[in-house]
Amino acid sequence: MKSKTNTLRHSILASALFVFAGATLAADTTIATVNGAKISSDVLEFLVANNVAQGIKDTPDLRAALKTELISREVLVQEAKKQSVDKEKTFKMQLQMQQNSLLIDGLLAKQFANLQIAEEKLRAEYNRQVEQLKDAEQYQVSHIVTATEADAKAVIKELNAKKNTTFAKLAREKSIHASAQNGGNLGWLLPNQITPVLANVVMNLNIGSITTTPIATPEGWQILMVEGKRKFKVPTFEESKQQLVNAVFAQERAEYVQKLVNAAKVE
Repeated sequence: MKSKTNTLRHSILASALFVFAGATLAADTTIATVNGAKISSDVLEFLVANNVAQGIKDTPDLRAALKTELISREVLVQEAKKQSVDKEKTFKMQLQMQQNSLLIDGLLAKQFANLQIAEEKLRAEYNRQVEQLKDAEQYQVSHIVTATEADAKAVIKELNAKKNTTFAKLAREKSIHASAQNGGNLGWLLPNQITPVLANVVMNLNIGSITTTPIATPEGWQILMVEGKRKFKVPTFEESKQQLVNAVFAQERAEYVQKLVNAAKVE
């Protein structure tokens, strides 16, 4: 099941994968030499600038941590090359895919750097969404996810026995999903926020009912319970503004990509 938010956790260095176009780099010097390989101050300044762009304060501790990480990574890179990891076919394919992703991100950032979305467009998108959601229902859903079908069947058997246990208690004890800490509760969801194969099940369950058989998904074997249903309250235009900007931007991006695809010679 799709969670409502996806939280990405980055190390200090990994956060620098986001391009900070406004960075001004100092004169290039060498900050460290590892087995004869020089680490440039340009790299350190680039990483510092990216961290600052994300709200992290430029401090001696930050710079020291980044320098230490750069040294560690250089040691690992050298060892990887020594073991010919860079010659492996899988590595070459992954490298090409990452390079392509960076190129695509750079192109789109450049293409839409000065994109101005008129309020009329936002209101048109708002009206479209309101029309789609005016009769929508939300479902308060909880789930338990197990690694195997046998484990899921055992959980269902225990739930049906109703012996000093609850769905939330079993979710905390048995579920391998991050929602286990919340007793498996995923909150209020619209059907389009749920994986299609599960959405159909959710919409046909009565309040308080659980699935009688486990459902196979990429995340594992799922057991669902619907804890509540209610008519969806459409948020106001102002409350929806950022989501509307994201939606319109996604449309603009899709149109740009399709335009390039249409102009390409594909055989």
